[in-house]
Amino acid sequence: MNAYLYLIIALLLNAAANLLLKYSAIREGGAQPEALHGIAGIVHTYLTVPFLAGLACFALNVLIYTQALKKLPISVAYPLMVCGGYLIILLVSWFLFQERLPLMRYVGAGLMLTGLWFLVR
Repeated sequence: MNAYLYLIIALLLNAAANLLLKYSAIREGGAQPEALHGIAGIVHTYLTVPFLAGLACFALNVLIYTQALKKLPISVAYPLMVCGGYLIILLVSWFLFQERLPLMRYVGAGLMLTGLWFLVR
């Protein structure tokens, strides 16, 4: 398989993992019921389908990203992973979580896209 395809899959898994953890964190309103302490509180907070799916996406991301690194220089792969993931999360969180960002962050995202264009050329 093409190394860039591995990188794209890893990038998507990384973004999905972060979005699932965000969903897991806000799903419960950020607080656990007062009656749940200790092990019960941990189970209630962390052993949820979205949280565990996020962890699974992170694990798969590491495995697939390692395959991409076998062929790509890390000086190319890592910036693509980080910037690409940020841009995906920026877009998806705008729709899913109604996160609105200040204009300067959108300018920064545009600069990131410009930098990525230079990087892969």
